[in-house]
Amino acid sequence: MLDIIKNLNEQQKLAVETTEGPLIVIAGAGSGKTSVLTRRIAYLISEKNISENNILAITFTNKAAKEMKERIHSLVGETAKYIWISTFHSMCVRILRQHIELLNYNKNFTILDPSEQKLIIKNILKELNYSEDEYEPNVILNIISKNKNENVSSTKLLQTVRWGFMEKVANIYDSYQKYLKKYSVLDFDDLLIKVIELFEKYPEVLDKYQNKFKYIHVDEYQDTNLIQYKLIQLLSNNNRNICIVGDDDQSIYSWRGARSDNLINFESDFPEFKLIVLDQNYRSNNVILDAANNVIKNNKIRKEKNLWSAKKGGNKINVYAAFNEIDEVEYIAKKIKNAINEGIEYKDIAILYRANYLSRIIENTLLSNSIPYKLVGSLKFLQRQEIKDILAYVNVIVNPQAELSLRRIINVPKRGIGPTSIEKIEKYMEQHNMTFYDTLSKIEQVGLSKKSTQEIIKLQNIFKKYSNFKKFTIDEIIMGIYLDSGYSSMLKEANDEHSNDRISNISELVSSAKQYSEMNNSIIDYVTEMSLMADSDDENFENSVTLSTIHAAKGLEYGIVFVVGLEENIFPSIKNSDDFNDEQTKMEEERRLAYVAITRAKNELYLSYSNRRMQFGAVKYNEVSRFIKEIPTTLVNLEKNTQLESIHSLGIEETKRIYISKLTPTIKEKIVNKDKSTYNIGDRVGHRKFGSGIITAITVDSITINFDNLGDKILLKEYANLSKE
Repeated sequence: MLDIIKNLNEQQKLAVETTEGPLIVIAGAGSGKTSVLTRRIAYLISEKNISENNILAITFTNKAAKEMKERIHSLVGETAKYIWISTFHSMCVRILRQHIELLNYNKNFTILDPSEQKLIIKNILKELNYSEDEYEPNVILNIISKNKNENVSSTKLLQTVRWGFMEKVANIYDSYQKYLKKYSVLDFDDLLIKVIELFEKYPEVLDKYQNKFKYIHVDEYQDTNLIQYKLIQLLSNNNRNICIVGDDDQSIYSWRGARSDNLINFESDFPEFKLIVLDQNYRSNNVILDAANNVIKNNKIRKEKNLWSAKKGGNKINVYAAFNEIDEVEYIAKKIKNAINEGIEYKDIAILYRANYLSRIIENTLLSNSIPYKLVGSLKFLQRQEIKDILAYVNVIVNPQAELSLRRIINVPKRGIGPTSIEKIEKYMEQHNMTFYDTLSKIEQVGLSKKSTQEIIKLQNIFKKYSNFKKFTIDEIIMGIYLDSGYSSMLKEANDEHSNDRISNISELVSSAKQYSEMNNSIIDYVTEMSLMADSDDENFENSVTLSTIHAAKGLEYGIVFVVGLEENIFPSIKNSDDFNDEQTKMEEERRLAYVAITRAKNELYLSYSNRRMQFGAVKYNEVSRFIKEIPTTLVNLEKNTQLESIHSLGIEETKRIYISKLTPTIKEKIVNKDKSTYNIGDRVGHRKFGSGIITAITVDSITINFDNLGDKILLKEYANLSKE
């Protein structure tokens, strides 16, 4: 026993040794919850003589399950392999393989992957004669999944909706479920639902598993949804030896079904519960923890705790008030370089943000400063589907013979131009020895349906509208494509978390194009630059700075953490709502997200915000985030761009006038290139496209060079890859 509880603090020991009855372990960030959970299971086996066959441990990811198995194996040896340690879905598969025939399914049922689900929905749409454009398969699948996670069957949905869009969705949902039953296939949501159905219809099956699992453990309890809670409650209702481990302050997944009220449900269903709070943090210093505590205490609905650490001291939290988003990321790049010079490794540094679109300018700046990076949980900006789609339109406008780009977007958004239509176009193209683009100009002779022909003509009209691209700025073309093509309508109609992220990404693309246009660069330069940057995105560095959304960074830790974009409307990100209670609930989750971001840092934390930020091509003036204001000033080292201080002394109206007229003060010296050199006015430099020239001005956003053969040209610093001569 001494080995099992060795090095545990008093609260951790208590959690390990409290084995009988329902137990809630509130485990603050970095408080060693995995160690407690694994040692508790080892304690049950070695000290309480509980059979490993009577123990269940549920986690949320295969990675977490693997880590738990390895840790328990190191404590109790080979006997660990007989413990059920799995995700919710894996556990349910094991149960269904034994008993699903009772529900008239084949025990050798198959599990659908997303592409198979989508194909089934497409076939159902054809059978019901519903338009795939109006009932987009991914949207339908999201609605079905949401209903399943709320325990709403297709029958129940049919009874509650009587007309309009949702009535049709209910019909699709019903047909989808009948198909799954007919062919003995299940989707991932059904794995859980069918086990509940099995337990409720066949009490003897439930009784078997209640007797088997006498001691149940659930990790990351705050992330459970309604169906997962129902499963836990059914399995543990008899022996009532259930230990749930989690942190209500880190409940950040309501958008995918996690229920913050499951803790309240647990306390109601298991009123004899015991509560243990793990509040000693082993990750961060006390300055960082004090900041986190002061932010999260503003939430009303939470279990009270105050994280603390035995690690004394620590630098104050650096808060940077940036002039704009470019200044913000250049500040970060400078701080990263300083850290590397002091012996810190790139892999011990992370840059976190609220939304994926914010990574675009960070990626550009790190690339131009030769700082290696990797993205966690998302594609690099130029690899994202919506960005590649919009840029494919731009490619066709610039070069009508860009066949691969044209093929990519001919049916994006959906225009009814499927494989049959493409086959007819290709046949006509070969017969008449024409290019793909030129064939579309003869589309009325190809033999497509009237609707498909009309859609191709509409697409051609977009290309014609912007064919004289010198009449438009780059951002006007991109915004025009976004609206005219129907891409905007497609994303807005989807109206889910994924589509909102994609809209934000396109907003960022428009903003980057606006900045590029203001430097007097052509759309051909822009397309070339995007292609070069996309190519450089393929580099893979092991020792790299991590770029991540805060959601994807949960559970990770870094020596130095930068959190960017701490502005109202960005972080927190709250849409206006008529329902005050709903808005308050969402704000509390945003604050929990801030708490998660802060507690990723072990040694140093940097928070930054921008006084102006370009969104959808327009400059926005957002207020500093309330989360920064909630940190006591005694914990903060505030830094400001010096030109920002001088401009702000003029007052808000004068400040805006200066911003709008772009009369930004000149900076004498600034790092702007990957060769780590600094540049001054008067330096002679080389550019790979424009040749040699002399620097005549440097501002926060741009660098002006008098090129020998071109005269003055203003370059955006993000794209100015220069070399000293």
